[in-house]
Amino acid sequence: MLAKRITSLQHPNVKHWTELRKNRIYRMESKTILIAGKKAIREFPHSIKSLTTLEPSDIDAAEKFLVSEEILKKITGLEQPDGFAAEVPMPSPQELSGKNFILILDQIQDPGNLGTLLRSALALGWEGVIATPGTVDFFNDKALRAGQGAIFRLPYSWQEPEEIQQTRSAVWVADLIGKPLASISWRPPLTLILSSEGQGPSAWTRNIGHRVSIPMQNSVESINVSAAGAILLYAMRQTP
Repeated sequence: MLAKRITSLQHPNVKHWTELRKNRIYRMESKTILIAGKKAIREFPHSIKSLTTLEPSDIDAAEKFLVSEEILKKITGLEQPDGFAAEVPMPSPQELSGKNFILILDQIQDPGNLGTLLRSALALGWEGVIATPGTVDFFNDKALRAGQGAIFRLPYSWQEPEEIQQTRSAVWVADLIGKPLASISWRPPLTLILSSEGQGPSAWTRNIGHRVSIPMQNSVESINVSAAGAILLYAMRQTP
């Protein structure tokens, strides 16, 4: 397939791809997302709608475009893009009932932390992730880079707290005040709620489950939510 060349920053496709990266509502309406980077694109598990590169590529895509580095910088928001960007279908939310290991991200607002948590959950064998309102979009460009494509392989859903309270059982909430991690014997099904570092667990989590904490030493009050999450995700998955 011959690639079409785009030379203008004002080209409709350039505006479209840039808006996909920047605007969550636009992504939802389009049902597509923008991913950047050759490795991420090659590992994308589904068909690619359009591929945008600096040089011709053998990556399969329904459409191919050649652009300048200036245009690719605008599309990706990166100062040093590696020469590849792609528009791909947005994975659909999935039904998560019946899953034994579910991670809930409540009010997680840092995209780097969210992406890292998704990557950890996938690597450690968790079966799905739920985000509550106020959590950064799974398909935010920084979250996609931090997660290295984890969201394309991990079933996900967006849910209101009321729905979670009605459907999830055996819920554990990460909290500075809780049972020490090492004192708990885990039995699936298990649901872990990780909350905003700045605000701590939301009020709605107070009556939904148990509290678990990671004991810390040397007067350290807390650790980054992605680090704490990785510890808990690993420990809770080590069930008989």
